[in-house]
Amino acid sequence: MLHHCRSCFFKTTSLTILGSVLVSAGFASPSGLNNIPTADVVPQHVLVLQGYGFMAEGSRADWWGGFKAGPLKNLEVGIDGQLNADPFSDGALAGQFKYRYQPLDGTALAAGMANIGDTDRSGEIDYYAVVSQDLKYLRAHLGATFQKDNEGIFAGLDSTFPLFERDLTLRTDLRQTNGRDDLLGSLGFMYELGWNFILETWGSFPTQNDAEKTLTLKLNYVIEF
Repeated sequence: MLHHCRSCFFKTTSLTILGSVLVSAGFASPSGLNNIPTADVVPQHVLVLQGYGFMAEGSRADWWGGFKAGPLKNLEVGIDGQLNADPFSDGALAGQFKYRYQPLDGTALAAGMANIGDTDRSGEIDYYAVVSQDLKYLRAHLGATFQKDNEGIFAGLDSTFPLFERDLTLRTDLRQTNGRDDLLGSLGFMYELGWNFILETWGSFPTQNDAEKTLTLKLNYVIEF
């Protein structure tokens, strides 16, 4: 699916995160770029523990925790939940799963469901399909979400290169939101810190009038079993 450098990175450190803050605050996070899923999955026998926060101007930070894992080859499952919320008012646990299929070298397809849980508190279930294509020096991703009242197309690009003898991945994506009336764009990066830790951060820039620009910080810890 990827050329040698990126393939090693994604297989051993287990990929990126979704974490969409505009679509739904309780959105369980499949592997992806900033605000979109991709056809990447956590490798089999790998567990990724995650802690992350959403920060917007004039609002308190929301802190989340969760995990994603590869119990079987090409299958990813995960659960997220808000850490600083009243469990009886908001911040319900949300689950996700995704299955990946690779028909050609360099091309991968995936379909999945995210935001599985208490839809009254965490939003509607999101069904999605996505294709990821390796273009040698970067990867391109294109897909669609079928979440009720929030259907739309999404796309993204990422590129990985060495920095201080570790892998740095630059990422950008764009998705339709609010019933295709608005867009959510983002810019960010992922950096391998060592000792099985991966740092991610990105800024999200919605066009929706009542939606704030948001900064997301995420720390991942990768366990192989």
